[in-house]
Amino acid sequence: MKTLAALALIVQFPLVSFASYTQLRCSTIGNEATVTVQVNRAVDAQHPWVGFSTIGANLIVQRNGAHNYYSTAITLSPLSGSGDLNMRGDALQGGVYLQLYPEIEGGTATGRYTGQLFVNDLDKREYFDFRSEGNEPGLVCK
Repeated sequence: MKTLAALALIVQFPLVSFASYTQLRCSTIGNEATVTVQVNRAVDAQHPWVGFSTIGANLIVQRNGAHNYYSTAITLSPLSGSGDLNMRGDALQGGVYLQLYPEIEGGTATGRYTGQLFVNDLDKREYFDFRSEGNEPGLVCK
């Protein structure tokens, strides 16, 4: 009987989220580069901040056709509060502006994001501008 009750509880409140991720791969507005955000832990798209106020990540930007790439450590945090699914990313050394907005279907976050990225890293002499233009997002991430 206890086993049946525990099984019913697991079915009703699953422990595994199907919209969790450890990496987001993004195309840019002009398809001139690939942006990758690798997070340090599995992130539940519906509840990214449960137990954490920030998420450590690595940002990688590689221009299409290029062999070299830009990489920096960033910290993701909610835009306005712990209940906010929208994220902002800031580099530990500065010069990075990243915003990610989740795609919501049926009231649930899917693990896909749109957003924008601006990098002006004076130390590494790198500049990228993938900000939104009109109704077009600067980044589309899966």
